[in-house]
Amino acid sequence: MELLERSDELRLLDRAWQEARAGSGSVVVLAGESGIGKTSLARSFADGLRDAEVLWGVCDPLGVPRPLGPLHDVAADLGEPVAGLLATGVPPHEIHRALLDTLAARSLVLVVDDLQWADEATIDLLRFLLRRVAGCRSLVLTTHRDDEPDPQPALRALLGDVARVPSAQRVELGPLSVDAVSALVGERGIDPVDLHRRTRGNSFYVTEIVSRGGAPDGELPTSVRDAVLARTAGLDPTARDLADLLACASGPVPDTLLPALGVGLPPLRALDGAGLLARDRRGLTFRHDICRLAVAGAIPPGGEVALHRRMVDALETLPDPDPAVLVHHALGAGDDGRVFRYAGRAGRVATAAGAHTESARFFALALEHAPPDAAAARAGLEEMLALELFLTDRLDDAIAACRRAVRWWRAEGDLDGAAAAYEARAVFEWYNAARADADTHVATAVELLADRAAPGSRAATVLGHALATQAFLAVQDNDVATARALHDRARIVADGATDERLEVRLRVVDGIAAMMAGDTTAREQLLDAVDVPGHDFRVEHSTGWSNLANLDVEHRRLDAAAKALEHSLPMTVHWEFPLCYGWQRGVRARLHLERGDWDEARRDACAVLRESAAPLTHTWPYLVDGLVALRRGDAAAAAAVDRGWDLAVRYGDPLRLLPAVSALAERQWLTGIPDPRLADAAAILADAGSRPGTAWSAGELALWLRRLGREDATSVPPVAPPDGPYRDALAGDHRRAAAGWGALGAPYEQALALVDAGEPADVFAALEILDRLGADAVAAKVRRDLRERGVTGVPSRPRAATRANPAGLTERQVDVVRLVAEGLTNAEIAARLFISEKTADHHVSAILGKLGVATRREAAAAARGLGIAHDRRRTPRTPV
Repeated sequence: MELLERSDELRLLDRAWQEARAGSGSVVVLAGESGIGKTSLARSFADGLRDAEVLWGVCDPLGVPRPLGPLHDVAADLGEPVAGLLATGVPPHEIHRALLDTLAARSLVLVVDDLQWADEATIDLLRFLLRRVAGCRSLVLTTHRDDEPDPQPALRALLGDVARVPSAQRVELGPLSVDAVSALVGERGIDPVDLHRRTRGNSFYVTEIVSRGGAPDGELPTSVRDAVLARTAGLDPTARDLADLLACASGPVPDTLLPALGVGLPPLRALDGAGLLARDRRGLTFRHDICRLAVAGAIPPGGEVALHRRMVDALETLPDPDPAVLVHHALGAGDDGRVFRYAGRAGRVATAAGAHTESARFFALALEHAPPDAAAARAGLEEMLALELFLTDRLDDAIAACRRAVRWWRAEGDLDGAAAAYEARAVFEWYNAARADADTHVATAVELLADRAAPGSRAATVLGHALATQAFLAVQDNDVATARALHDRARIVADGATDERLEVRLRVVDGIAAMMAGDTTAREQLLDAVDVPGHDFRVEHSTGWSNLANLDVEHRRLDAAAKALEHSLPMTVHWEFPLCYGWQRGVRARLHLERGDWDEARRDACAVLRESAAPLTHTWPYLVDGLVALRRGDAAAAAAVDRGWDLAVRYGDPLRLLPAVSALAERQWLTGIPDPRLADAAAILADAGSRPGTAWSAGELALWLRRLGREDATSVPPVAPPDGPYRDALAGDHRRAAAGWGALGAPYEQALALVDAGEPADVFAALEILDRLGADAVAAKVRRDLRERGVTGVPSRPRAATRANPAGLTERQVDVVRLVAEGLTNAEIAARLFISEKTADHHVSAILGKLGVATRREAAAAARGLGIAHDRRRTPRTPV
């Protein structure tokens, strides 16, 4: 049939291809309802290309999808290194990079058909390409059925990225018009208006009816299913049997499988003559999934079991059948033994491909169909399932899987296995904010192994990991002495073991403890442990980066923290460590808060709270979201701050608890509403604030309690920083503290120090900072306090306080670009905004990128054109 009313879409695809050949690749998503013509359009476009290399991969409607199925379809055409990497099961990021290099080196059209059935690994691959394809010479073309009831979260995220990324576009295919239906009908005895009404312009249904020339009695089929089944009416039993087999397959059946299925030429000719059959490089299938579903729906109840059994019997004759396809047919055949065997294998393949969601589903299937007496196999599957659930941010389910693993290991009499499951559960409980349970379970693991860990044995390695977990929990509690003792014991126990994971874990604990103890060389030592080549990156390295960045922000090494996060956050994405990503993004939210980039801080915080389920990742996002809202006068502040406090209490770690108490104190200072939870603040300060590595958070809390007039917390904490703004402020030198905060690039703290200084000139300078930050509630309190003191000439809130801007700049970037437009240097901008010169330089670079300009002069002109800046110069004002 002729392709009608798709000329605009074909021109768009042709333009995208020409741009790709010129070195500006892109991703195009063809979207629309089932049967609307997405695949037909893609094939018409591909067929019209001259000398173009088109690679066509398909996502199949299996119960659990094939990991990287579309990429396996085209692996032979892609060649090395992609084909080899796929065959050896390397980590996903290596395959991603190899494919990207191929798309950059060759001009290809890579088609991924039926994206709605894609596995997680394929979606992750497309998200990786989406932000990098602009530098390639290839076009990535996908089709997506958008009438599926509930797309998986990963697919929703991909489609959201498509809407935001300049190198991607979504093309919605609409129904055919009445004129197009009339053209297809031609001289046939079918009323085109009635046909359009019945089919709603759906291309497949229209062509299905028209190709049959209408119905002999003049009546049209009442559904697409009826139209398809009309084609099967005259099939003989062997042809109908083949149609039923293909309907059960949910994907192409390889030609090499036909002899094992007993399929000869006559039924193939019959299906081809009926217009039902299609063939691609993977084998035989229906020409559209609508046909498959119609035929499958007509199979009598109970008939599918024998069909699936025939399929799985035949597949087992192939040299290397896909375990995901075997699972599909084993399930349909009701064969528990085969499901158990193949689902475990499919789960391991999915794990290697980075398809953690599918991997968890395969392991769960294997367990569901496991023999009741296979205790060791069940225990091993539960452990693998627990890890995949952990990686997909399903902590409660991961903990439950560990609990079952312990039960099966004990049934098998394997105490080493039981101890390993207890240790894994302890880690998951800690991520889940159940600190007491984490301590209990890891202690149980140590107890089970303490008298059995012979040097070099499996028990010794498991005990080493359990001790490493105890050391990690101790260092999270800032208990450096205990952490070091456990670290040393773990090294002795595991002496002679060749476990790289354990070695990394111990080096991370040692580095964190040394940083907390004030060792000036410790940060470089920790960096040396975690800064490894990409192919060696593991979740243990990611955990080390998370702690490094967190301590950098805690100790106000803000530029160092930014650099660390710029390196580590992409690695957590490439290696599929969502919990580490959420943890580090929460740390970045705190970094933005300290730097005065409050829009960015809240954006990170809200994204983590929305996208991550793990309580560990929520600690800072709740506090950051609450503090920004509090300072701006948003009523939502109370709930967020309270949730941050609740989480900090659940963990009990000093570096969570102290900042949470400070947030409560700041809220009481700002609102004047007493908070009974602050009754224990001095005791918390005395305990948590006396531990190594807590000096900055202890100093912050001591200062807030002093602002509240708390006589029981007026002394400097025992381990307050020997130098720095908190020490200066607690000693009464508020101007020096303000200068210190300015040098660190922390404008809000600088403003508060100037308010504490008390002189009108100092407080007026503070108001300028607070107004620029958008801290409206704080600025209002400061103005109110000044007027109550009888101070005259208090500057009013700026009337031009709108922060709306069409360039996507943050509030702080608006401030910076206005000063750029006035002709100020970075040093002058830093002085005006009370930030470091390096931070000013960082903002200017970001502004140039967002405005799409190369120079400061162009940025100034763009800002004036957008109405962000005025065409005037101002004399820089020297800060107080």
